[in-house]
Amino acid sequence: MKLYAECISCQLQVRYREISMLFNSEGERIEAMRRVVEELNRLLSSCDDKNSARCIPTYIATELFRLVKRLSDTEDPYLRFKIELHKKLLDAYREASEWISMLGDLREKLLMAIKFSIAGNLLDMGVVNYKPPEAAELLRKTLTLEIHGDINAALEIIEKARNIVVILDNAGEAVLDRLLADVLKSSGKNVTAVIKGGAFQNDVSINDAPYAELEKSFSRVIDSGIDASSIFLSDVKKEVIDAVVNADVIISKGMANYEYLTEVENVIGRPIIYLFVAKCYPVSVYSGVPLWKPGVIVHV
Repeated sequence: MKLYAECISCQLQVRYREISMLFNSEGERIEAMRRVVEELNRLLSSCDDKNSARCIPTYIATELFRLVKRLSDTEDPYLRFKIELHKKLLDAYREASEWISMLGDLREKLLMAIKFSIAGNLLDMGVVNYKPPEAAELLRKTLTLEIHGDINAALEIIEKARNIVVILDNAGEAVLDRLLADVLKSSGKNVTAVIKGGAFQNDVSINDAPYAELEKSFSRVIDSGIDASSIFLSDVKKEVIDAVVNADVIISKGMANYEYLTEVENVIGRPIIYLFVAKCYPVSVYSGVPLWKPGVIVHV
Protein backbone atom coordinates (compact mmCIF):
# COMPACT_ATOMS: atom_id res chain seq x y z
CA MET A 1 0.00 0.00 0.00
CA LYS A 2 1.46 3.34 -1.06
CA LEU A 3 1.73 6.44 1.08
CA TYR A 4 -1.23 8.82 1.37
CA ALA A 5 -0.94 12.45 2.51
CA GLU A 6 -3.14 11.64 5.51
CA CYS A 7 -0.55 9.07 6.66
CA ILE A 8 1.97 11.87 7.19
CA SER A 9 -0.33 13.84 9.47
CA CYS A 10 -1.34 10.70 11.39
CA GLN A 11 2.24 9.62 12.01
CA LEU A 12 3.28 13.01 13.32
CA GLN A 13 0.37 13.06 15.76
CA VAL A 14 1.00 9.50 17.00
CA ARG A 15 4.69 10.25 17.52
CA TYR A 16 3.75 13.43 19.41
CA ARG A 17 1.49 11.40 21.70
CA GLU A 18 4.47 9.19 22.57
CA ILE A 19 6.82 12.13 22.98
CA SER A 20 4.39 13.87 25.34
CA MET A 21 4.36 10.66 27.40
CA LEU A 22 8.14 10.15 27.42
CA PHE A 23 9.43 13.73 27.92
CA ASN A 24 8.57 15.95 30.89
CA SER A 25 9.54 19.44 29.74
CA GLU A 26 8.07 21.36 26.83
CA GLY A 27 11.57 22.19 25.61
CA GLU A 28 12.45 18.49 25.36
CA ARG A 29 9.21 17.79 23.54
CA ILE A 30 9.81 20.56 21.02
CA GLU A 31 13.33 19.31 20.33
CA ALA A 32 12.12 15.73 19.97
CA MET A 33 9.37 16.79 17.55
CA ARG A 34 11.90 18.85 15.59
CA ARG A 35 14.00 15.71 15.16
CA VAL A 36 10.93 13.69 14.14
CA VAL A 37 9.93 16.28 11.53
CA GLU A 38 13.51 16.37 10.26
CA GLU A 39 13.62 12.58 9.93
CA LEU A 40 10.20 12.49 8.28
CA ASN A 41 11.36 15.05 5.72
CA ARG A 42 14.45 12.94 5.00
CA LEU A 43 12.34 9.82 4.51
CA LEU A 44 9.87 11.59 2.24
CA SER A 45 12.68 13.15 0.22
CA SER A 46 14.14 9.71 -0.48
CA CYS A 47 10.85 8.42 -1.89
CA ASP A 48 11.07 7.70 -5.61
CA ASP A 49 10.56 4.82 -8.00
CA LYS A 50 13.94 3.32 -7.11
CA ASN A 51 13.07 3.29 -3.38
CA SER A 52 9.37 2.42 -3.66
CA ALA A 53 9.65 -0.24 -0.95
CA ARG A 54 10.67 2.53 1.47
CA CYS A 55 7.74 4.76 0.53
CA ILE A 56 5.00 2.89 2.33
CA PRO A 57 3.35 4.17 5.52
CA THR A 58 4.48 1.35 7.77
CA TYR A 59 8.16 1.64 6.81
CA ILE A 60 8.11 5.35 7.65
CA ALA A 61 6.31 4.59 10.93
CA THR A 62 9.03 2.09 11.82
CA GLU A 63 11.84 4.60 11.27
CA LEU A 64 10.07 7.36 13.21
CA PHE A 65 9.30 5.09 16.15
CA ARG A 66 12.92 3.94 16.23
CA LEU A 67 13.93 7.59 16.44
CA VAL A 68 11.55 8.23 19.37
CA LYS A 69 13.07 5.23 21.19
CA ARG A 70 16.59 6.56 20.63
CA LEU A 71 15.74 10.10 21.70
CA SER A 72 14.03 8.93 24.88
CA ASP A 73 16.53 6.15 25.56
CA THR A 74 13.56 3.81 26.03
CA GLU A 75 13.73 0.31 24.59
CA ASP A 76 9.98 -0.37 24.83
CA PRO A 77 7.79 2.68 25.64
CA TYR A 78 4.58 0.62 25.77
CA LEU A 79 5.95 -2.35 27.73
CA ARG A 80 3.98 -1.86 30.95
CA PHE A 81 0.81 -1.13 29.01
CA LYS A 82 1.26 -4.26 26.87
CA ILE A 83 1.85 -6.54 29.84
CA GLU A 84 -1.26 -5.28 31.60
CA LEU A 85 -3.33 -5.62 28.43
CA HIS A 86 -2.23 -9.23 27.94
CA LYS A 87 -3.25 -10.00 31.52
CA LYS A 88 -6.66 -8.37 31.07
CA LEU A 89 -7.37 -10.23 27.84
CA LEU A 90 -6.53 -13.63 29.34
CA ASP A 91 -9.92 -13.61 31.11
CA ALA A 92 -11.62 -12.65 27.84
CA TYR A 93 -9.73 -15.46 26.10
CA ARG A 94 -11.00 -18.04 28.59
CA GLU A 95 -14.60 -16.79 28.30
CA ALA A 96 -14.48 -16.75 24.49
CA SER A 97 -12.88 -20.21 24.45
CA GLU A 98 -15.88 -21.59 26.34
CA TRP A 99 -18.27 -20.01 23.83
CA ILE A 100 -16.38 -21.53 20.90
CA SER A 101 -16.30 -24.98 22.52
CA MET A 102 -20.11 -25.03 22.60
CA LEU A 103 -20.42 -24.52 18.84
CA GLY A 104 -21.14 -27.39 16.45
CA ASP A 105 -18.81 -28.25 13.60
CA LEU A 106 -15.28 -27.09 12.80
CA ARG A 107 -16.37 -24.37 10.38
CA GLU A 108 -18.61 -22.74 13.00
CA LYS A 109 -15.76 -22.75 15.50
CA LEU A 110 -13.29 -21.45 12.92
CA LEU A 111 -15.60 -18.61 11.89
CA MET A 112 -16.16 -17.49 15.48
CA ALA A 113 -12.43 -17.70 16.24
CA ILE A 114 -11.72 -15.52 13.19
CA LYS A 115 -14.30 -13.00 14.43
CA PHE A 116 -12.56 -12.77 17.81
CA SER A 117 -9.21 -12.45 16.07
CA ILE A 118 -10.40 -9.57 13.88
CA ALA A 119 -12.18 -7.84 16.78
CA GLY A 120 -8.88 -7.94 18.65
CA ASN A 121 -7.43 -5.65 15.98
CA LEU A 122 -9.42 -2.84 17.59
CA LEU A 123 -6.76 -2.88 20.34
CA ASP A 124 -4.53 -0.49 18.41
CA MET A 125 -2.56 2.47 19.79
CA GLY A 126 -1.11 3.48 16.43
CA VAL A 127 -4.11 5.41 15.10
CA VAL A 128 -4.58 9.08 15.92
CA ASN A 129 -7.73 10.20 17.79
CA TYR A 130 -8.70 6.62 18.55
CA LYS A 131 -9.21 4.92 21.92
CA PRO A 132 -9.35 1.09 21.97
CA PRO A 133 -12.37 -0.56 23.65
CA GLU A 134 -12.28 -2.35 26.99
CA ALA A 135 -12.16 -6.17 26.97
CA ALA A 136 -15.84 -6.63 27.93
CA GLU A 137 -16.96 -4.28 25.17
CA LEU A 138 -14.72 -6.09 22.70
CA LEU A 139 -16.40 -9.42 23.45
CA ARG A 140 -19.84 -7.90 22.95
CA LYS A 141 -18.78 -6.40 19.61
CA THR A 142 -17.54 -9.79 18.41
CA LEU A 143 -20.89 -11.50 18.83
CA THR A 144 -22.55 -9.13 16.34
CA LEU A 145 -19.54 -8.72 14.05
CA GLU A 146 -20.31 -8.46 10.33
CA ILE A 147 -17.23 -9.26 8.29
CA HIS A 148 -16.64 -7.50 4.98
CA GLY A 149 -14.92 -9.59 2.32
CA ASP A 150 -14.93 -13.17 1.06
CA ILE A 151 -14.94 -15.03 4.37
CA ASN A 152 -15.99 -18.29 2.71
CA ALA A 153 -12.95 -18.24 0.42
CA ALA A 154 -10.75 -17.61 3.47
CA LEU A 155 -12.32 -20.48 5.38
CA GLU A 156 -11.84 -22.89 2.48
CA ILE A 157 -8.15 -22.01 2.12
CA ILE A 158 -7.53 -22.35 5.85
CA GLU A 159 -9.39 -25.66 6.09
CA LYS A 160 -7.25 -27.17 3.31
CA ALA A 161 -3.96 -25.89 4.75
CA ARG A 162 -1.59 -28.00 6.86
CA ASN A 163 1.10 -25.45 7.75
CA ILE A 164 -0.19 -22.02 8.73
CA VAL A 165 1.79 -18.91 9.68
CA VAL A 166 0.03 -16.16 11.62
CA ILE A 167 1.81 -12.78 11.65
CA LEU A 168 0.62 -11.17 14.87
CA ASP A 169 -0.07 -7.50 15.51
CA ASN A 170 -1.15 -5.72 18.69
CA ALA A 171 -0.68 -6.71 22.33
CA GLY A 172 -3.93 -8.04 23.77
CA GLU A 173 -5.09 -8.83 20.25
CA ALA A 174 -2.49 -11.60 20.24
CA VAL A 175 -4.24 -13.24 23.20
CA LEU A 176 -7.46 -13.46 21.18
CA ASP A 177 -5.48 -14.79 18.20
CA ARG A 178 -4.82 -17.80 20.41
CA LEU A 179 -8.48 -18.77 19.92
CA LEU A 180 -7.84 -19.17 16.21
CA ALA A 181 -4.68 -21.18 16.88
CA ASP A 182 -6.56 -23.42 19.31
CA VAL A 183 -9.22 -24.30 16.72
CA LEU A 184 -6.64 -24.89 14.00
CA LYS A 185 -4.40 -27.07 16.16
CA SER A 186 -7.38 -29.13 17.31
CA SER A 187 -7.94 -30.06 13.65
CA GLY A 188 -4.36 -31.27 13.26
CA LYS A 189 -2.74 -28.20 11.74
CA ASN A 190 0.71 -26.79 12.47
CA VAL A 191 0.33 -23.13 13.45
CA THR A 192 3.33 -20.80 13.75
CA ALA A 193 3.08 -17.34 15.31
CA VAL A 194 5.46 -14.58 14.19
CA ILE A 195 5.98 -11.71 16.63
CA LYS A 196 8.22 -8.63 16.71
CA GLY A 197 11.86 -9.11 17.66
CA GLY A 198 11.85 -5.70 19.35
CA ALA A 199 9.40 -3.00 20.32
CA PHE A 200 7.19 -1.34 17.72
CA GLN A 201 4.37 0.75 19.19
CA ASN A 202 1.99 -1.47 21.20
CA ASP A 203 2.56 -4.57 19.05
CA VAL A 204 3.27 -7.87 20.75
CA SER A 205 7.01 -8.48 20.84
CA ILE A 206 9.60 -10.75 22.35
CA ASN A 207 9.65 -8.39 25.36
CA ASP A 208 6.05 -8.99 26.45
CA ALA A 209 4.95 -12.16 24.63
CA PRO A 210 5.37 -14.46 27.67
CA TYR A 211 2.48 -12.63 29.36
CA ALA A 212 0.19 -13.54 26.44
CA GLU A 213 0.98 -17.26 26.95
CA LEU A 214 1.18 -17.77 23.19
CA GLU A 215 3.12 -21.00 23.50
CA LYS A 216 0.05 -22.65 25.04
CA SER A 217 -1.89 -22.28 21.78
CA PHE A 218 0.58 -22.02 18.88
CA SER A 219 2.71 -24.91 17.69
CA ARG A 220 5.68 -22.56 17.54
CA VAL A 221 6.38 -18.89 18.33
CA ILE A 222 9.23 -17.16 16.51
CA ASP A 223 10.32 -13.56 16.56
CA SER A 224 11.20 -11.55 13.49
CA GLY A 225 14.63 -10.57 14.78
CA ILE A 226 13.85 -6.88 14.13
CA ASP A 227 11.83 -4.08 15.71
CA ALA A 228 10.00 -3.23 12.49
CA SER A 229 6.25 -2.86 12.05
CA SER A 230 6.12 -5.88 9.74
CA ILE A 231 8.30 -8.73 8.48
CA PHE A 232 10.49 -6.65 6.16
CA LEU A 233 11.93 -9.43 4.02
CA SER A 234 15.32 -7.76 3.59
CA ASP A 235 15.80 -7.56 7.37
CA VAL A 236 14.07 -10.46 9.14
CA LYS A 237 15.96 -13.52 10.26
CA LYS A 238 16.10 -16.64 8.12
CA GLU A 239 13.78 -18.60 10.41
CA VAL A 240 10.93 -16.26 9.50
CA ILE A 241 11.64 -16.48 5.78
CA ASP A 242 11.71 -20.28 5.98
CA ALA A 243 8.39 -20.36 7.84
CA VAL A 244 6.75 -18.05 5.32
CA VAL A 245 7.93 -19.81 2.15
CA ASN A 246 6.94 -23.22 3.56
CA ALA A 247 3.49 -22.12 4.70
CA ASP A 248 0.36 -23.32 2.94
CA VAL A 249 -1.25 -20.03 3.90
CA ILE A 250 -0.23 -16.88 5.76
CA ILE A 251 -2.71 -15.12 8.02
CA SER A 252 -1.72 -11.47 8.32
CA LYS A 253 -3.10 -9.47 11.25
CA GLY A 254 -3.58 -5.72 11.31
CA MET A 255 -3.09 -2.70 9.08
CA ALA A 256 0.71 -2.42 9.22
CA ASN A 257 1.19 -5.97 7.95
CA TYR A 258 -1.42 -5.29 5.26
CA GLU A 259 0.40 -2.12 4.19
CA TYR A 260 3.69 -3.99 3.79
CA LEU A 261 2.70 -7.43 2.57
CA THR A 262 0.55 -6.05 -0.26
CA GLU A 263 3.82 -4.68 -1.67
CA VAL A 264 5.60 -8.07 -1.60
CA GLU A 265 2.80 -10.58 -2.29
CA ASN A 266 4.37 -11.72 -5.55
CA VAL A 267 7.76 -12.15 -3.90
CA ILE A 268 6.31 -14.31 -1.13
CA GLY A 269 4.28 -16.38 -3.57
CA ARG A 270 1.98 -17.91 -0.96
CA PRO A 271 -1.74 -17.38 -0.29
CA ILE A 272 -2.26 -14.55 2.21
CA ILE A 273 -5.40 -13.86 4.23
CA TYR A 274 -5.52 -10.36 5.69
CA LEU A 275 -7.58 -9.87 8.85
CA PHE A 276 -7.97 -6.30 10.14
CA VAL A 277 -10.31 -3.48 11.05
CA ALA A 278 -9.96 -0.51 8.67
CA LYS A 279 -9.23 2.23 11.18
CA CYS A 280 -8.09 4.93 8.79
CA TYR A 281 -9.25 6.38 5.48
CA PRO A 282 -6.19 5.35 3.39
CA VAL A 283 -6.43 1.66 4.39
CA SER A 284 -10.20 1.74 3.87
CA VAL A 285 -9.88 3.23 0.37
CA TYR A 286 -7.02 0.96 -0.69
CA SER A 287 -8.59 -2.26 0.65
CA GLY A 288 -12.24 -1.54 -0.05
CA VAL A 289 -13.15 -2.37 3.56
CA PRO A 290 -15.53 0.28 4.97
CA LEU A 291 -14.06 2.58 7.60
CA TRP A 292 -14.21 1.13 11.12
CA LYS A 293 -15.44 -2.20 9.79
CA PRO A 294 -13.74 -5.62 10.07
CA GLY A 295 -12.40 -7.01 6.82
CA VAL A 296 -11.09 -10.21 5.28
CA ILE A 297 -8.98 -9.80 2.14
CA VAL A 298 -7.86 -12.96 0.34
CA HIS A 299 -4.80 -13.00 -1.93
CA VAL A 300 -4.02 -16.22 -3.79
